Amino acid sequence: MLLAEPTSGVVWNANRGAISLRVQVFGKSAHVGLQHQGENAFERMHSVVERLQRMKQEVEQRTTSSNVGSGQLRNSILMLGGQSGGGTNFNVVPESCWFTVDRRINPEENLAEEKARLIDVLKECQRQGIPLEWEVLQEGNSASTAKEEAAGQALARAIQEITGKPANFELCPGLLEARFYSAQGIPSYAYGPGLLSVSHGPNEYVDLRRVAECAAIYALTAAKVLAEKVS
Repeated sequence: MLLAEPTSGVVWNANRGAISLRVQVFGKSAHVGLQHQGENAFERMHSVVERLQRMKQEVEQRTTSSNVGSGQLRNSILMLGGQSGGGTNFNVVPESCWFTVDRRINPEENLAEEKARLIDVLKECQRQGIPLEWEVLQEGNSASTAKEEAAGQALARAIQEITGKPANFELCPGLLEARFYSAQGIPSYAYGPGLLSVSHGPNEYVDLRRVAECAAIYALTAAKVLAEKVS
């Protein structure tokens, strides 16, 4: 499988997995002058975040053996508060506050185990009297395909012939649909003309010269793979 992704000129032969949550913490509303009658969801949420920060410190000590691109780190990822919100007014004790947790796992880690560890922290908060709930926004496995596979080598040779430069194989920093094919034992790679640095943003663009170049690479890769199967 060859996916046309914005890979910035490299081949992605691996990707991180993900488990993303939305955590909502509850309290009791009251006017600021009577705050003693309320229960502050924001302060409770802070206690939950502190526990997750301790996990973050441990998690982000782990590194992957996969090749990573310039400007990227090998470390595993746990990001807190990509989105957050709560409360109704500055003078009202907030009865509900929420935040997101985005856990990106390296290929060496296990999605089910890392998800369970996150949920265990939240369950422990519940046991300690913090009312909260969570929902899973997304989850997906990490994946990896060796560059030495026949399809990977055909792609590498095509890139070399069309661009005159050697192919670089790297870890995709996010989720990748290639994981669905890898799970079925199908060698899977991503290579495309777009730039990751501008993808999914308001000023996204693709150089049309690179589109034509990639089309030639796709065609040549297919020809090489088919020629090998015939021979």
